[in-house]
Amino acid sequence: MFVHARQLLFTLIAVTTVITTPVLAVEAQPVTFETYDGETIHGDYYGRQPTETGTPMVILLHMYRSDRAAFKPLIEPLHKAGFAILAIDMRGHGQSATEDTRRRVMQAETAVFEEMYDDVRAAYDWLANQEGVDRSRFALVGASVGCSVALDYAARDRSVDVLVCLSPGINYLGLDSKHDIQAIKGRKLWLVAANNVKDKQAVGTLGALDQGAETEIITGDFHGTHMFGHVPGIENRIADYLKKNVGKPTKSTVYGSINKDIYHMPGSGWIERIKARNMRHYSSPQEAKARGLRKSKSRGPDDVPRGKRHP
Repeated sequence: MFVHARQLLFTLIAVTTVITTPVLAVEAQPVTFETYDGETIHGDYYGRQPTETGTPMVILLHMYRSDRAAFKPLIEPLHKAGFAILAIDMRGHGQSATEDTRRRVMQAETAVFEEMYDDVRAAYDWLANQEGVDRSRFALVGASVGCSVALDYAARDRSVDVLVCLSPGINYLGLDSKHDIQAIKGRKLWLVAANNVKDKQAVGTLGALDQGAETEIITGDFHGTHMFGHVPGIENRIADYLKKNVGKPTKSTVYGSINKDIYHMPGSGWIERIKARNMRHYSSPQEAKARGLRKSKSRGPDDVPRGKRHP
């Protein structure tokens, strides 16, 4: 009788576990791609069926000594909000770690965190080439040092439309976020942190350097992605914020190079001379100007003088 009762108890526990284990409604597509400096980055892609207007893009950047799995609670809200999602393991973390990069991360070498810019750039290149995405609507979400990497990237790529930073730092692992946030013009930015002295001070300092930034101090002492499941509604609020601020589909797209301060109107002969890996899309001339770009003097497809290099 005791044996049967114990077997019944184990069966009930197993059934309960199966019932209560959360399962994502959207399936991940594991992906890999190479950075320009030769690292292999692993990620999960959550795509959408192509639409006539295109799908906005978002890249998710995890905390120190974490990995892409930490963002699972955010996937469904982002997918329901209409995003094509790429969550990556940055170098030295998760599946993207080699023996060398893991050692460098564990030793907190500043250089390896500076190199994560290349991880995001390679992630953008991969994501921007997926069917049905809208390259003129692009978002980043970072947590802890992932915020620092996101701000570093956005300071150099003006096509980023909106950022959410969960527990940003002023100088995490040598990345100067005070410098980077001042280089971000014409973007929407939400800084969220816990109600402790260090995190609260960082949000206050960074928010003061970007007058357009929205800041929020949450109840509790949850850092980065540890907010998920503990701060009521934070996942849906992030998805709603990104959806609201990433912009609407447009037919006024203009084009530029990540390396240059000018933009080109459709039909310009210069556009075809921009390398694919450098091409960036902006929703309108007004958006490009707000981010510090100036209009090219080029006018049409045949306006490129022979022998001229791209400006």
